[in-house]
Amino acid sequence: MNVIGQFIRRVCTTGAKRPKSVRTTAMGRERCFHAYDIGEDTYIFEEGLSPRSNERASVLIVEKRDLKSRQRGVIMTVTTGNHSVAAFPLLDGRFWRLSTLPSSRRGDTLLHKIVCANIVGKTIEISQREISTNKIVSIDRWLLQNAGFTLPDIVMVERNDDTLEHYRHLGQEWRVKPLAWTEGEIKVALAASKKRISSKLSYYHSAKGVHFLSFSEFKRFTELARSDVGEFVKGLKELVGVYEGNRSSFARMPKHRGHHEVEFFGLRRGLAIERLVPEIEKLMEDVELSRVGMLGIIQRADEIAEMFESLLTRHELADENSNVFCQTLYMHITGEIYAVMGEGSTPAFDDRRTALPGATFVMGRAELHPGADTRTEILLSNIRSMMSKDEVVEYANVYELRGEDGDCRLGTGKTREIVYKTSRGPLEHSLVEKRLSRAANGYGSYMLARVEAFKALGVALSDYRLLRRRGGKSGRAMDYYIRKRCEGEPMDAIPANYYCSAEDSTVEERETVLAMAALMGDAAAQNMAMKKYDPATSSPLYGVGKEIYEFEYDILAERVTPKRVSTCSMRGSFGWPNLSFDDENLRAIASVYMTHYAHALKAFQRQHKVSMLDLADRFMNGFEFRTHAMAWQLAVMRDKFESFDPPLPKNYGFQKKWRFVMWSLERQERRLPILRKIFFSKVAVVENEEGLV
Repeated sequence: MNVIGQFIRRVCTTGAKRPKSVRTTAMGRERCFHAYDIGEDTYIFEEGLSPRSNERASVLIVEKRDLKSRQRGVIMTVTTGNHSVAAFPLLDGRFWRLSTLPSSRRGDTLLHKIVCANIVGKTIEISQREISTNKIVSIDRWLLQNAGFTLPDIVMVERNDDTLEHYRHLGQEWRVKPLAWTEGEIKVALAASKKRISSKLSYYHSAKGVHFLSFSEFKRFTELARSDVGEFVKGLKELVGVYEGNRSSFARMPKHRGHHEVEFFGLRRGLAIERLVPEIEKLMEDVELSRVGMLGIIQRADEIAEMFESLLTRHELADENSNVFCQTLYMHITGEIYAVMGEGSTPAFDDRRTALPGATFVMGRAELHPGADTRTEILLSNIRSMMSKDEVVEYANVYELRGEDGDCRLGTGKTREIVYKTSRGPLEHSLVEKRLSRAANGYGSYMLARVEAFKALGVALSDYRLLRRRGGKSGRAMDYYIRKRCEGEPMDAIPANYYCSAEDSTVEERETVLAMAALMGDAAAQNMAMKKYDPATSSPLYGVGKEIYEFEYDILAERVTPKRVSTCSMRGSFGWPNLSFDDENLRAIASVYMTHYAHALKAFQRQHKVSMLDLADRFMNGFEFRTHAMAWQLAVMRDKFESFDPPLPKNYGFQKKWRFVMWSLERQERRLPILRKIFFSKVAVVENEEGLV
């Protein structure tokens, strides 16, 4: 029995059962409710609930004072069907006179005072809708302190900004349901949202309480007209029938921002009410009055299905397996559709991180959450050890950065990020913690030696430090490292408006685009100096999201402009396979790296209105500037660099690779005119290839 079943059983066993049950008719069938009092709180359960408690049972939670003056305690209802099954009899007083609200106040109370939730698997998923953050927090606290639930049992399914900020300050962002990122995650989320009300129709139930009916499901439903006309009629009544306590049918009942209790998915808002719903209502009326026979019902059902399909805004929405269907529906069930302009907007998915259980800090002391693993505990401990005298952590949230494939089980990924705030700083700090790519002896020291060597040369890298070793499930020790998060954003995450004029957002600032090209060249010079290279892909690992660009407000230019670039990854450094000190090797390096840089610059140019030749000129200006700076640093500190010999296992070949890096950096500066010519020749090739496509 899961925690929800245990909760229901505990209430039924320990609570004082009220002597009378209440019977209502909702959704075409009679329902029986029992109430239990525990202290000042009242729990109302629909009879026969337990066997169906895993089918997205509906939950309402409301403070008694919001229904009846001078009352204390909380009311919690758990029912099958949708939330109106319990909401109407609760508000109009049929549930043990717990409410004395006049009819004029019931709608506002339902909208702003009663918290709606659903039981999904082992958790209670709370939908905020129009409820204030203070009310959500109050109900959450009651569930934890009075109803006996624990932190992992309660999930906030809507990413309301104020509520999200509240839980971040508790270190509990992990309790706010993350948005899906991969196609697989989206499909899992859609499957989990499926719900029936009382017929065989299955809906996608949204965080806002809307039941979205897809064309595919409606088509399957119309087949019942042939195989089980009784169930088909039952479904018609569910869609367009008016039940006790309802003023209108589910298909016409307003729910949220132009959507109804049941919404025909994929249609322009209002079109279903105008075209589709009237036809379903006519069919139900003719069936009820025996105006149509069996063949007529089948024919009419097919005609309505054909109309539904013809009204879809995109034909892909008829296929539940299409990416268009999945992504569009996902935006609807999460409520993201209401936060973007127009229904064709790109889904506002999370960035590539998911919050993990961590700790809530009380007076600087960490109170670990259930589910916080050893890795998180050690990470939090290291953060606290970095504090100055009289400085304490106010809050911290731990995240896992998801890989490109997104298939890694949550909690097992290589990279984590911790975002925290201390009592001595107004802004949050961010550190990235990552498992070393190799577990071999001394690899962590080898990585740190490269970091410090390149930083001394002027490469823009973060501060790194190793974390203590610990054994995993295999019992094998594993090193992790922690580094400061680079300020700024990778290329593909830079807001488009950063390139636009402050006076006119439709006008692109040419100088901003050219400045970005210069920073790309700056990053390329660092990339070549580090000899970053992945032999598996024959790539210098440039333009793959590891260059982080920082923007600042330029007082003289009176706009936001790009200012600096840093590298957030050591992967591939010292990676060039040929360590020969000869011109042939230099030519090979120039060819491989400059070809890659030309393609990366072209990808950038496609997004802007500046010519490739102008961008290439600025790119090489940035490349030359950073090369001169690094070469000068090498020249003035040559003795120290040449004598740098950290104690590392010989198999890493640090000394030989380091000497090659210093030698090739000197040649990189001497050969800048040649490198410029090679780069422009590669740009010309890329431009010609583009013209042939």
